Amino acid sequence: MKTRLLTLLLLCFCFGCSSPRIITYAHAGAEFDRYRSFSIKPHSKIKELSNKARDTFERVDQLIADQMQSRGYQYSHDPDLIIDYDISTGLSQNTPNQRYDRYSYYWYYPTYDYSVQPQDVEALVEIEMIEAGSKKTVWTGSADLTLKPRRDDNLEKVEQKIVEIFTRFQYAAPE
Repeated sequence: MKTRLLTLLLLCFCFGCSSPRIITYAHAGAEFDRYRSFSIKPHSKIKELSNKARDTFERVDQLIADQMQSRGYQYSHDPDLIIDYDISTGLSQNTPNQRYDRYSYYWYYPTYDYSVQPQDVEALVEIEMIEAGSKKTVWTGSADLTLKPRRDDNLEKVEQKIVEIFTRFQYAAPE
């Protein structure tokens, strides 16, 4: 868990002020020619989440499963690869939070204009493939994106980034 947090912080630091990026990395020693099956790591506290959050996890799980199956991997309860993913969010530093103009252009006509602009949400999607036997990470993919608060299309944006991450996963299950 410390490694994931460190990776998240490093990625946020490196790419916090740049355009959204997708990074993938196949780790040394990964033997993709022998992996045939996968499973998705269960989410620890999913029962405590709202219905909408549970539905979100189920949609993302299904999307990842579809991406793996399209590459010839089979879902299994005794897998070669375990897929773990995380979607982290935080408020953007680039969005102005509020504007308070007590005295406008004309100093003798004070205005009490207080407006709050919704702050963007920065998100990071990280996908790790872990070899089930050795528990070593064999492939990592991540993408950062900016979401708008309380928008219905945020999940579609996350799903789009997941598909983009998997377009860089160049491995298929051996036949």
